[in-house]
Amino acid sequence: MVCAFVFTGYAMEPTDTLQFVYKLHGQTRRFKFNFEPENDGGITLRWGIERNLRWWEGTYRMTREAVESGNSLSFMMPEDGNHLTLANNETFAMISREAYRSLKNTGRFLYDGVEYKIVEYKIMNPAFGKLLHVIDTEGAELHILDNEQYPLILEMTNNPLEINWKAEKARH
Repeated sequence: MVCAFVFTGYAMEPTDTLQFVYKLHGQTRRFKFNFEPENDGGITLRWGIERNLRWWEGTYRMTREAVESGNSLSFMMPEDGNHLTLANNETFAMISREAYRSLKNTGRFLYDGVEYKIVEYKIMNPAFGKLLHVIDTEGAELHILDNEQYPLILEMTNNPLEINWKAEKARH
């Protein structure tokens, strides 16, 4: 079994796969995600979904540069068998560490030219621990894991692109 990570405070411990539930135009899709740290500082996201009675899977690789200082969120649609490396400024389902530090130090960060501001610090989530609640000028809301190494976006609502999601621990 491939391991992902659960984040409690700032400690990282192996655990089961995360499930990201996406809602788009009245449809619901449940992806299994594993975030795997790479030796060079990048992160590979292994994803999978059951579609049409078969398992589809692929990867998105976020470079070290993107993990450290990315400023754009990828909304690329996963396609079966694709193993893609995102651009050096793109992250998927997480913000960069630089954006996280800006959020913690100033209460705001900039991604895709949009400013997000903190609404609430340290919301407690029983499955993941502390979350940071932010909102942008158009009303999109994010709940970000309060963890500098892995600031995952565990929930997105009111997205103007109508791509909303919520993470949970996967059931096997």
